[in-house]
Amino acid sequence: MILTFRQKIINLILTFIQYLGFAIFLYMSPWMAEGFILQFLEFSGIALAIWALITMNKSKMNIAPQPLKNATLITSGPYAIIRHPMYTSIILAITPLIISHWDSARFTLLMFLYLNLILKLLFEESLLRSHFDRYEEYMKRSWRIIPKVF
Repeated sequence: MILTFRQKIINLILTFIQYLGFAIFLYMSPWMAEGFILQFLEFSGIALAIWALITMNKSKMNIAPQPLKNATLITSGPYAIIRHPMYTSIILAITPLIISHWDSARFTLLMFLYLNLILKLLFEESLLRSHFDRYEEYMKRSWRIIPKVF
């Protein structure tokens, strides 16, 4: 898929913010939540990311929202329910860190990361709709990030 100059800039900025923000958050935070339930959520996020990566391995992977030239639309595994399980995994893995180790600066950073993920998700979906003929149909039978919510 060939992007316009504007799309390339948006693609670069959203991806850069996501990875930089995530790195800063992990640098500022303990890496393990306290308490069984929060640890369970954190490890569920990591397990979901691994499952999504294994499933996505059938396609051409890309860390940026731009679909690669010969990419395949994956609708199996976690993608059968959630269109963006990697975003869900990030939320599941890092939210327990804020809950168990409260800090207003890290909370602000986390909210900024969530906003960036939503903007990146909306941008990515616009690209996927134009790249895959069946994406609109897939959108009707799956959830973006959280089943039954969003």
